[in-house]
Amino acid sequence: MMELTDFTAQTQVAHWGWTIALFLWLVGLSGMGMFLNNWVRHKALVYVCCAAGILGTLLVVSHLARLLNLPWAAISALLDLSFNFGSWMFIGICLLVVQCVVTFFYSLVLADVIKCECCRKLCAGNPLNWFCAAVGVAATIYSGFLLTQAVGVTLWNTALLPLLWIMSGMASAIGCIELLMVSGRIPAATVAWSRRTALWVEVVELFTIFAFVHVALSSSSSAARMGAQALVSGPQSVMFWLGVIVFGSIIPLSINFTTRNHKALAVSAVLGVIGALLLRACVLFAGYYEPVLL
Repeated sequence: MMELTDFTAQTQVAHWGWTIALFLWLVGLSGMGMFLNNWVRHKALVYVCCAAGILGTLLVVSHLARLLNLPWAAISALLDLSFNFGSWMFIGICLLVVQCVVTFFYSLVLADVIKCECCRKLCAGNPLNWFCAAVGVAATIYSGFLLTQAVGVTLWNTALLPLLWIMSGMASAIGCIELLMVSGRIPAATVAWSRRTALWVEVVELFTIFAFVHVALSSSSSAARMGAQALVSGPQSVMFWLGVIVFGSIIPLSINFTTRNHKALAVSAVLGVIGALLLRACVLFAGYYEPVLL
């Protein structure tokens, strides 16, 4: 029987690699970390979110353009007022810049680099923290929405992807919080809720992964089915089943359900954080362009 790939070269894998996978992971960690910071309110978490947000933004910008050319392009656009407000990429970069600026300012205040009582009160108050949470959630959703707009890669053209990114970003952020707690940088009493939160986040993430794969396998699009098959039994299956499902979800879920031993929690947290990265990587690598038969 003739394979679909014999008809057209457009069924080849979409060429987005580890740079974009790391960007998606770092933005999710930073965004959902700032969302959870509403309940943590600790400088260690803010520092991590700030570093992750800045590094993630630098990765995607370096992928799109030369970093040294970007300031001149921004200055030229500002002088000419030639911003493309209809571009989702432009909107996303603006969102990421806001997240970087806000978290960097927050970090400077908490580190006492900015010695201003008004700034300290601003960072301690609810309005700025809720704003940071909203921007973080919006940036995480955008990182998933960006993939849904990829023309021709029908595996990604689903509303489940932003939800999946939210849940895996939440799992990654909780893993980071538990690592900071185990290392003594965040008081355990401050994050006593992390165990039960991690439980339901892992359960919802597993359900969302199942729904994402099921919808793709049932799709009328051959490229979506090929992408899902690449995850389930194809080139990305080892990363998907072992890296994402077993080590990234089931083992952390089991550990959080059975013990509060700090060493076990540290293992669970590391696996959860790595699992979130591998999820983004295997979904990216499994993307196929919709075939056009000639």
